[in-house]
Amino acid sequence: MVAPLVTRPWVMAVVMLALGLALVGSVSAGGGQPSAALQSFPLYNAGERVDGLPLVAVLRREDTADFASFVYGDCVAGDDAGCAPPAEIQIWPACGRNLGLYDGVQPAGAPAEQIMVRGVPALLFDDGTRLELETGRLTAVVFADTRARTLRIAAALRAVDGTVSPGRPLPQPTRGEGRGGAVDC
Repeated sequence: MVAPLVTRPWVMAVVMLALGLALVGSVSAGGGQPSAALQSFPLYNAGERVDGLPLVAVLRREDTADFASFVYGDCVAGDDAGCAPPAEIQIWPACGRNLGLYDGVQPAGAPAEQIMVRGVPALLFDDGTRLELETGRLTAVVFADTRARTLRIAAALRAVDGTVSPGRPLPQPTRGEGRGGAVDC
């Protein structure tokens, strides 16, 4: 289930702090210790506005998937159809989603384009409207309506805790030992 955490920018700082604390301090049901996946789940977004789009919602999904989502801009749904926002950034723990999952797999449509973004490996899909990049122990997925916007948003990514600034190199992906460089989960 996707749970909206906030849809008003004026409470964004409080929500981002609470979300960060929830991700770092979540306790597993079994032993009272924080989940290993959540301990290393830093959050990245593109600030309160990116490429002319305001941050309109922060979501957290914890059912069949485990990620945080930052939604930018609004869309107007037609009478019988929904619509996608102009841009979204999803932050996944690398153990749940990483570029290694695509090894030897050909997704539908045009082949993925391998590129480097801010010093880390990335794949562009769907004519550049979806970018997946690995940094540290997470995968950032950027969705936008054009390739140019997708890349501008990737350039604006920043760590919510302030440790990584927009435009600066991103931390190198954390790699496992002895698994061909795959993420060590």
